[in-house]
Amino acid sequence: MRNCPSCGAQAGAQQKFCEYCGANLAAQTAGTVPPEPTPAFDASRFYAGSGAVRNGIPAPGFSERCNDPEILNALKKNRKAGAVLSFFVIPLPLIGFVIYSLVSDRMPLAQAVRTGAVVSAVFLVFAVISKLSAAAKKPYEAVVTDKRSRVRTHNSDRNDTFTEFTTVVQTTDGRKKTIVETDRSRAFAWNYLNIGDRFRFHPQFAFPYERYEKSSAPCLYCVVCQKENPVEADRCKKCGAPLLK
Repeated sequence: MRNCPSCGAQAGAQQKFCEYCGANLAAQTAGTVPPEPTPAFDASRFYAGSGAVRNGIPAPGFSERCNDPEILNALKKNRKAGAVLSFFVIPLPLIGFVIYSLVSDRMPLAQAVRTGAVVSAVFLVFAVISKLSAAAKKPYEAVVTDKRSRVRTHNSDRNDTFTEFTTVVQTTDGRKKTIVETDRSRAFAWNYLNIGDRFRFHPQFAFPYERYEKSSAPCLYCVVCQKENPVEADRCKKCGAPLLK
């Protein structure tokens, strides 16, 4: 039994109209049935994991692989290789000038030794400054606020021009930083980061920029060898190191 919502009289469960006031009981009953809730959108199915529609697409967030032993060991090997290379490159000018003096009468041996030693010393100073500069860099998290570029000349020679790319960012502690690159080298920040992108700077990596939202990135760079990889990839296709995802 149920009550008519119009007059309150009792009515049977199968009655369509109230026998006292004629109210439409079927319409009233239908109106009281709550609509089925709309299921919430599950974005996780688009990212990496079991049953993912696009398996391998990284979910938003910073990677936990920054301290992965595989990555750290690969970077350590690269630094050792760089140190060995510097060990052989730095004395090359001195050796070259001495050999030139011995096989030619155009430069006395004493002058060759002095000149070679000066050039080698310059190489050594640059190597030390580069190492100290790299050690002084600190990690930070920031958002890209602006990007701009301009054509510049080298040493006031208008025929020797290059493009300077400046990426302006604001760190989480409110500091403003500028990342300046040129078209004479690989402009990583300029090409990889867009205005509004949130990212982390890892100075210990060969490719130091990690986007928070990687699914919209053009690629995933290997932090060990700087190789471009598909966003779906889990390891670098060149060196095999794990990618930050």
